Amino acid sequence: MPNESAPAAPLTPEEISERTASAVGHHHVHHDTYLVGREKVREYALASQFTAPVHFDVEAARAAGYTDLVAPPMLVSVAGIVSNRALFDDSIIGYGASQLMQADESMVYHRPVVAGDELTIHVHVDKHRRVGGYDMVTIRNEMYGQDDEHLVTLSTTLIGGSPDGADAPDFNDAAEKIVMHGVVNA
Repeated sequence: MPNESAPAAPLTPEEISERTASAVGHHHVHHDTYLVGREKVREYALASQFTAPVHFDVEAARAAGYTDLVAPPMLVSVAGIVSNRALFDDSIIGYGASQLMQADESMVYHRPVVAGDELTIHVHVDKHRRVGGYDMVTIRNEMYGQDDEHLVTLSTTLIGGSPDGADAPDFNDAAEKIVMHGVVNA
């Protein structure tokens, strides 16, 4: 019979906080690029109620001075989520993605992102602080185009933990109680 090792014991709230704090200074380049496609731009614009023709019509975008459809500003947050995944999957920070809630996000654009841009994303863990039993961690994504042009700086602050130092909640459980979703069968 093979020697199976026992699963690792779950981290205590203090260990989770320590691991998260020790991640400050971490930097990696996401292993794959994020290609911004025309249909993704159109879908995101439609879903977020951006109606300007530069998001839907290539000729309108070119007439406005762009090389292709212009991505709505928040579309890059999708690329950020994809590139930040390793922080959770590889336990670089002490929390899993479902144990965190977004508190703040800011973007600085150096030029608009357009369809056809192939983004390379540098992920940085910039800051950690503990307030009232909660961990606040700031993650910065520097996004570059295929020609190494710096396009966007996306900064996100996430919160994890609990006010009494108890086990960190799974925010997916909380979201299920306040977000309506489901499947309707016709």
